[in-house]
Amino acid sequence: MGELLKKQQGFQEKLMVDVHTGLGNYIKYKEENKLRSYDKLVMIQIENAEAIRSQLGQDQYLALLGQAADQIQTFLRTLVQDQGLTSYLLNEETLFAAAGPAMSEDQFLSLVHALFDKFQFIKIHDIQKTVLCRFVVVLHQQDMVERALNTLHANRHRQTSFLICDHEADEPLSSIEEFKIIDVLTRALENDGVVPYFQGIRDNQTQSISHYEALMRIIDVDGTVYAPAFFMDTAKKYHLYSYLSERMYERVFSLFAERGESVSLNFSAYDINSQKMQQLIFEQLEKAAHPEHFILEILEDEPFRDVETLRCFIHKIRQYGVQIAIDDFGSGYSNFLQLMELNPDYLKIDGEIIRHLHQSETHRKLLRAITVLGREFNMKIVAEFVENKAIQSHILDYGIQYSQGFYFYKPAGFDQLALSGIDAAAQQGGSRDVSL
Repeated sequence: MGELLKKQQGFQEKLMVDVHTGLGNYIKYKEENKLRSYDKLVMIQIENAEAIRSQLGQDQYLALLGQAADQIQTFLRTLVQDQGLTSYLLNEETLFAAAGPAMSEDQFLSLVHALFDKFQFIKIHDIQKTVLCRFVVVLHQQDMVERALNTLHANRHRQTSFLICDHEADEPLSSIEEFKIIDVLTRALENDGVVPYFQGIRDNQTQSISHYEALMRIIDVDGTVYAPAFFMDTAKKYHLYSYLSERMYERVFSLFAERGESVSLNFSAYDINSQKMQQLIFEQLEKAAHPEHFILEILEDEPFRDVETLRCFIHKIRQYGVQIAIDDFGSGYSNFLQLMELNPDYLKIDGEIIRHLHQSETHRKLLRAITVLGREFNMKIVAEFVENKAIQSHILDYGIQYSQGFYFYKPAGFDQLALSGIDAAAQQGGSRDVSL
């Protein structure tokens, strides 16, 4: 039990600390704010982050960010002997420091002005780049991080590098909602709320389920179920995506370890570019009784940094009998030849093509071309977003073997899958979904 608690504590500590700067993240700020009752905050936003990133690349930019954070931390330690000010990293472009009632407002403002004089322009000598910073101060207000971000957004076109948060400033809904999502994700990670739902994929020849696709859901403490459209962009922006993926993969492998059905998991460029996530997949496959029952669906939600890394990864997992599917084919793959060189087993046609089949001749011609392509490369074809009988009729006309969509099966929790089969659960629609 002690070892389990130690492991959980270690995970929580890693969850709350940014690896590149050593600073606590927004999750840690929220936890510490409960104890310290912060009432003063200064936020520092790197104005030319995108320009530096485009010149140096992501790795060097993160190294630069770490150096800038070190310089600021060292300076603050010389001014604040009693550690009355605590620094955090909000994202790769934004740092902030907060203080509680023990520090007077005059002390805080004096410190902020010294900080501004020193770090409006940060010189990073190793790479001969200057970091341009913008400052915003928030005093004695609720939701200070939100207020600072809103002030930055509302004044983004003003020619000033020092802002004081105004009580009357507009609050963009997107900013408020973003932080609500962060709270939902934090609770999910702390309370085992990252849960796979499963959607059946229909074999149109046998008229039965061929296999299932595992779909990530977040279940909040009040029972509300959130789909990725609600939280995924925010998870990636604030570097929580890898934690969600890790929980998701472990859960699916555990649930299907002894089952006879096949299941597919989404695996994105974020995952393939991460050695840690690759290692997790290999460890789970080693433990699986039937690794050949798992299918990995490759998503292209960000560019693959190294195509050779992708090829090597696929070569390794194929040794376990794992099959490969290309998801959302027809929506953004920039290098068709590289895609075909992966020799996928399944080609999943993008839902935007499928949805408009019964209304658009262009979409029908595109579908016809894809089905010919699939047969030429000996790939099984899956039509996604089959939502009604009219669409399914076109799918059958083109001889497509597999259909996936609400017309047949809605995503359902594992308990419904295990106890009564997903066919029954499909008609009920599962739990309360906020977003699909």
